[in-house]
Amino acid sequence: MSDQHPWPTPAERPDEFLRLPGLFRRWEVEQVLDAGHDFHIEEAGTASDGTQLFAVYRREHNPRPREEA
Repeated sequence: MSDQHPWPTPAERPDEFLRLPGLFRRWEVEQVLDAGHDFHIEEAGTASDGTQLFAVYRREHNPRPREEA
């Protein structure tokens, strides 16, 4: 990891996580991941074919305060 790009600070309040709609298979999780967010992923059961399903929760890194006009 480069010193020029420090790891982002996570949000200060864990209750800021919002659940993404739906359940995801393991190979689908990568489709919802992006930079600028923290993610929490938890097991959510299995599909009828036995595939594991996961619930995905997302929150923004500490948002920058709005500049006063």
